[in-house]
Amino acid sequence: MRLAVALLAVALAPAAARADQVFLREADAPAALFGEGVRAARSTLALSPAELAALSQRVGRRVDQREYPVLTVSSASGQLLGWIFVLDVVGQTLPITFAVGVKADGRVQDLQVMVYREPHGSEIRERRFRAQFAGKRLEDPILVGKDVDAITGATISSHSATYAARKALALAEILRGRDGKTP
Repeated sequence: MRLAVALLAVALAPAAARADQVFLREADAPAALFGEGVRAARSTLALSPAELAALSQRVGRRVDQREYPVLTVSSASGQLLGWIFVLDVVGQTLPITFAVGVKADGRVQDLQVMVYREPHGSEIRERRFRAQFAGKRLEDPILVGKDVDAITGATISSHSATYAARKALALAEILRGRDGKTP
């Protein structure tokens, strides 16, 4: 019996030792991505079947998720600054939660890691990596090895970040195509 308990404790130790690393709360994302003094309104972007098909085409893989949390960010005077998309993208085995800010003109404002769950690779949250995304447009490749350099030892997480950026840009394109209607 003691042997079984000891084996169980050894087997569960890695799972217990792994804790989600929370780097950014959703409430803090607007200021972190767009600066102090901005306002944000949370809503859910629900995609039509045609929009879901367009999203899949734009990101280059099948997408089944139809609803996305989005923060519409505006200045204190009410001018639309852009959107923040909260996206879970699978890393090596676990999801990484990203906040991707997209300006109203369709360019990436910033990309931040909100929650990192993998045992390695959290270096993707460092500014030197994230700075590569600023100003990217949907027309840019946004691919590791093309216009984004991976973090050594975090290649899979680097790929996850590029996918999050492309997906957020494609979602912003859908919002912009709705002629200014809110999600």
